[in-house]
Amino acid sequence: MISLAGKVALIPGASGGIGREVARAFVEAGCDVALGCHSNPGPAAEIVAFAKSRGRRGSVDKVDTSDLGQARGWVETTLGAFGRIDILVSCVGARLPEGFSLFAKQDPTSWKRIIDAQLLAFIYVCRPVVEHMLERKAGRIIALSSDGGKVGESGAAVANAGNAGLIGFVKSLAREVGRFGITANLVCPGPVEGRSLEMLRGQGDAGARMVDEMIRRVPMKRVGTARDIANAMMFLASDDAGYITGQAISVSGGLVMS
Repeated sequence: MISLAGKVALIPGASGGIGREVARAFVEAGCDVALGCHSNPGPAAEIVAFAKSRGRRGSVDKVDTSDLGQARGWVETTLGAFGRIDILVSCVGARLPEGFSLFAKQDPTSWKRIIDAQLLAFIYVCRPVVEHMLERKAGRIIALSSDGGKVGESGAAVANAGNAGLIGFVKSLAREVGRFGITANLVCPGPVEGRSLEMLRGQGDAGARMVDEMIRRVPMKRVGTARDIANAMMFLASDDAGYITGQAISVSGGLVMS
């Protein structure tokens, strides 16, 4: 059992399907949690109640981390309330307003919002956290990316441009902060049960066939779960992963092996 006892984790994106499960897993591992959400605090508030029932500290704030001022303000508020941040584990991801659609058919007015959410939201919240971790000479930084950022993915070209940028940013950051006892890594899911697959299945027979084809291509013959992603993030946040940095780890049942 991985122990994060006594640690404080900052978790933006904690009301999404993956983010909520990550937050729950970190609480189960003994972590205090400061949770952020963009617009729907309900699911994250449930995790805060769960944390308090287990004797852990928890908070939830509505924050748009794609806004530089809001991101810094949230980090400073969390430091004031919790005293430190040991782990940044970002679960923020872009919502695709049109679902999966070919690039030539996408609405260009959505592109900037997608890049802001997929890339800049992490960069903005990361800056003040890194400043704090450099002072303490310790920390774990973990970002949620996607296998699409490594190998491409039809129907999500702009989102995966953000994912690829995120991978490059975190790898570069790992080189800068490693000497100070800070690790920086990414978890890159393949297809995961949740909103995106539900949207695909809702696009009729063509969407259902796409999901079936995804499963056929996965060596383990299933799509992932939010808990699969949470388990990988818990390991990277633990002392056991102290010599792992700059890695973009695929959690995809073998769909991507790089």
